[in-house]
Amino acid sequence: MSGITLALLSAFLWATNDILNKKSIIKGYSENFVLWIRFPIGAVLLLPLGIYFWSFNLSVLWTTFLWLPIEVMASVFFIKGIKFAPLSVGMPFFAFMPLFSAIFGYIFLGEKIEISGFLGIVLILLGSIVITGGSVASFLKANRGSFFMLVSAVLFGMSAVIGKLAIVKSNPYFFSWYYCTVMTFGLIPLTGFKEIAYKKNYLNPLNLPMGVLFSSGMIAYSLALEKIPVSYTASAERLAIILDVIYGKIFFGEKIKKNFLGSILMVTGAVLLSL
Repeated sequence: MSGITLALLSAFLWATNDILNKKSIIKGYSENFVLWIRFPIGAVLLLPLGIYFWSFNLSVLWTTFLWLPIEVMASVFFIKGIKFAPLSVGMPFFAFMPLFSAIFGYIFLGEKIEISGFLGIVLILLGSIVITGGSVASFLKANRGSFFMLVSAVLFGMSAVIGKLAIVKSNPYFFSWYYCTVMTFGLIPLTGFKEIAYKKNYLNPLNLPMGVLFSSGMIAYSLALEKIPVSYTASAERLAIILDVIYGKIFFGEKIKKNFLGSILMVTGAVLLSL
C-alpha cells in the first residue's frame, strides 16, 4: 500500500473518530476523558505489535521529551475545538497546520517555500475569509472552538517533524503502540484522576470504537510517515477536514454551504503548500 493511500486511510479513520468524539461530548461526557480514553484502549490493542516489533532506543527516548509536551497541549486544544465548534466550522482551521509547518521549517531549518507554496498560503487564507465572512480575527474571537483548532494546528505543526524522527529511529508498529502508551500517562494530569476513576465514564458505548478508530489511524499514519515525506502525509491528512465538514451536515445537521467551499479552498492550499 502506498504512503499516500495510507495517509488517506488514516484521514478517513480519524475523521470518523471525530464524529464519535462529538457525539460523546454532546452526551455529557467530559471532553478531556473523551480525549484520554482512546490512548489506553489503543495501547492495549496495539500491545502485541509493540512487543513483536520492539524498538525502544535512546533516540526514541530523547525525542519523547520534545514532542510529548507539544502533542499533549495540541491534543487538548483539538478536543476543545471539537467541543466548542460545529465540525464544519472548527475543523477547516486545522488546514493551517501545513502553513505553520512551512513557517517553522523556514525559521529553524532554512527550508524555502516555492511559488506553489505561496499560492497555497493564499488559498488557505482565502478559504478562511470565506468561512469567517471576511473578518478572521473577529470570527475567531467570537468562535473560540475555531480558535482552539487553530492553536492545535500550530502545535501539531511543530511536533510533526519530531514525531517522524522517532518513527525513523524505531518502526511504525512499535511507535504506534509507544505513542498511545506515552500519551496515556502524559494526559493524566490534564484529564484528572477524578475523571479517570469516574465509573460512569466507562459506560459510554463509543469508547471502544473511538479507541479502535484512533489506533488504526495511528498505524496507517505512522506507516505513511515512514514511506513519504512529512509534508506529503500532512497534505493527504488534510482531506479529513472535508470529510468532517460533510459529516457535520450528515450527523449533526450543520449548514455547510459556505464552510464546504472554504474548506475546499483551504485543503487545496494545504496540498499546494505541502508539495
